[in-house]
Amino acid sequence: MDTIYDRLVHLRDTMGKKMGYEGYTTLGYYRMGRNCYTKEDVEKFRAAVVKYLVPVADSIYREQAKRLGKEYPMSFADNALEFRSGNPRPKGSAEDILAQGRKFYDELSPEIGAFFRTTLDGELLDVLSTEGKAGGGYCTSIPDYGVPFIFANFNGTQGDVEVVTHEAGHAFAWYTNRDRVPMASCWPSMEACEVHSMSMEFFAWPWAEGFFGEDTRKFYYSHLAGALTFIPYGTLVDRFQHIVYEQPDLIPAQRHGVWKELMGVYMPWMRLDGEIPFYSEGEHWQLKHHIYSSPFYYIDYCLAQTVSLEFWAMIQKNLPDAWQHYMAYTKQGGCATFTELLKNAGLESPFDENCLREVSQAAREWLANFDLTGIV
Repeated sequence: MDTIYDRLVHLRDTMGKKMGYEGYTTLGYYRMGRNCYTKEDVEKFRAAVVKYLVPVADSIYREQAKRLGKEYPMSFADNALEFRSGNPRPKGSAEDILAQGRKFYDELSPEIGAFFRTTLDGELLDVLSTEGKAGGGYCTSIPDYGVPFIFANFNGTQGDVEVVTHEAGHAFAWYTNRDRVPMASCWPSMEACEVHSMSMEFFAWPWAEGFFGEDTRKFYYSHLAGALTFIPYGTLVDRFQHIVYEQPDLIPAQRHGVWKELMGVYMPWMRLDGEIPFYSEGEHWQLKHHIYSSPFYYIDYCLAQTVSLEFWAMIQKNLPDAWQHYMAYTKQGGCATFTELLKNAGLESPFDENCLREVSQAAREWLANFDLTGIV
């Protein structure tokens, strides 16, 4: 894996220099379609994550260590278990989840209710895990028929519910804009697309009990905590890639050292003491295929997750108002840049430091006041 990545880095560095750039970074930004923000804007975003969000994420893992009876910081294995009684699981069968999804969308708004019924009636969801089926989950479209298609693999975890909401967010965005010409303008840029999906997950909160039953409180906590702790990891991935392409001649061991050092900045809750050598030696980055296959892609998820947390905060105050902002954002399709889409919908840009400061504060207050009594 080290050898493959080393070859990729040097190949991409050569590509960038042949195009007249300093290396691969500028070319990588162009290839990702960055059209309204720069490397410097991303640097400011990462700095705000460290300043405002890392302390909140760190407090989540400190509380988790207490619940599990573990010493902080915990190992990667221990961090994967949020509750001693188990992570939240949906109730019922796959059919039950889809039925609750129909109820959720019908009651959320007429337009998305009609969309989801079209998807169900057209058998445009392939969500059951079957022998020989490819893994993963995604949304695509069938333009000739004017419909989206959702592919997934239910496995009995909260991810089953999240995929119905996440991928349906993508599908609804395309369905809403399916008649745009040219067709390429149905979708916005990558980070803007992820706002549709990540935010839709939070819109399902008022209907969560129908999905999770007695695990509903676990789900609320787990879902929000997961969003908050993901962003530091995602920005770590981004910072790592910038260093790698700024210094393409680093040898593999030096790259591992960079990752390990950055872990202390972005993920101080992870114990790197040699218990699991793959992690303690700084090779954890190899688990993220985006680093190999799609350089500089991963920050898109972090930017979108930040906007989704804006929607989460709105939903806590006024669900109909939050939905109006969501529709104002979604109806624009790909007719504007990411930052313009946000501005037109009355949303703050994640590049504005105030955005992360406010969502971090709102999340900290919610976590501090959330009742976990009886949940271990």
